[in-house]
Amino acid sequence: MKERSFSIGKGILLRDIESEMLVTAWYPNVFFKLSFGTQDKISLALKQIQDTDNDRNVLSKSGRQTLRNRIVVDSYEKVQTYNFMRYVPNRILRPFFVRETKGMPDYLVDQKIPELAAKQFLERCPLFYFDESRERIFLHTDWIAYLERHQAIIEGWALWHWADYMQRRNPNIPAVTQKLFPPDQRESLDKQRRFWNSVIDQGEILCIYTDRKICGDYELDHFLPWRFVAHDQLWNLIPVDPGANSSKSDQLPDKKYIDRLAETQHTALSIVQNRYSNEKWKKVVESYITGLHIEQLGDLLDRGKLKSAYHETLNPLMSTAKWQGFQSEWTYQGLYL
Repeated sequence: MKERSFSIGKGILLRDIESEMLVTAWYPNVFFKLSFGTQDKISLALKQIQDTDNDRNVLSKSGRQTLRNRIVVDSYEKVQTYNFMRYVPNRILRPFFVRETKGMPDYLVDQKIPELAAKQFLERCPLFYFDESRERIFLHTDWIAYLERHQAIIEGWALWHWADYMQRRNPNIPAVTQKLFPPDQRESLDKQRRFWNSVIDQGEILCIYTDRKICGDYELDHFLPWRFVAHDQLWNLIPVDPGANSSKSDQLPDKKYIDRLAETQHTALSIVQNRYSNEKWKKVVESYITGLHIEQLGDLLDRGKLKSAYHETLNPLMSTAKWQGFQSEWTYQGLYL
């Protein structure tokens, strides 16, 4: 309704609602690998949609339209077998006809509701009624006006309940609320690159995967995949050889790389601590303190304590990510093994 500017005099196809359900569900379930619970069948339907994982614009504004095309044009016959619209519209209308359906078996209610909605549309003002084919719904004008006037409140209410639903089904997954919708675009890593550039200018940094010296041509790798952590905090970012970064992609690195990650981060923190003002230093390392659960600021410069913090933080997170479906134990199959 919102996307159509509440101009819906010709009604809404249930097929369109169904496709929007799947488009909305695709990002948290397929892209971010969140669970909808064991009884929800949407994740099964999403597996039928033609793969969009390699589409570059999947996080852009046009990405949503790309998904619609995949669902409606390429995959709808497969998705339709799950029949998500079989019960939902009738159950939405049932509270308008409590008296008429009291004590009635569910299978009879599902038959009776469309009839009641059509006959009492003007008198009882249900949310909508069905056309004769029962493939399209027409909303009551009073409800259209109500939903348009209070859309911000209603949308916020719905999103809060969805976030709560998803958090309860993904209790150990970080940043669940940030994974319900795709960002319009990924944030720039310019600040993070300036940090590492200042480190590389002052000391020798080796790629933790290839053991090659990092120079100007490097890429920042999310040690734990961005799709899992959904953030760009410095404690999880490391400069690496472009080839290794491309090979690793969204996989989880083997745990043998944790020590090398901690060593490189310790070198970086030691360098910038001597270069930055006290105020800037505290600001830069804030994410290390919170992300690695470090109690004392000085512990960041203690090699042993920093290494221990990385192991205690990353090991359970990597186990959770592996359980969630991220491919694990990646190693660089090149010069450094």
